[in-house]
Amino acid sequence: MAQQLRVINNASQAVTNTSGSSGALVVPTGLIRVVATVDSYISLTASAATVDNTGIVIAAGAENLFAVADGSFVNGLRVGDSNGRISITCVSLGK
Repeated sequence: MAQQLRVINNASQAVTNTSGSSGALVVPTGLIRVVATVDSYISLTASAATVDNTGIVIAAGAENLFAVADGSFVNGLRVGDSNGRISITCVSLGK
């Protein structure tokens, strides 16, 4: 049987032409799902930080899973000319 993602909590942030950071994430499971409405650069850090065009690139609409520590931050910057949102969801794997 396939593993299912169970949502623990979620947050979102704007992604624009200026680097922005999420608040400190509550991640008791150590696993987050990140989806953006526009192609974006992101970085995952222990404190709020900036990201530039050397960050991890995530495609619009693609689901991305990352292992992170509790209290981590997601920093985002758009790739193109359109603003969007990054959705961050703490998840656990379950059946």
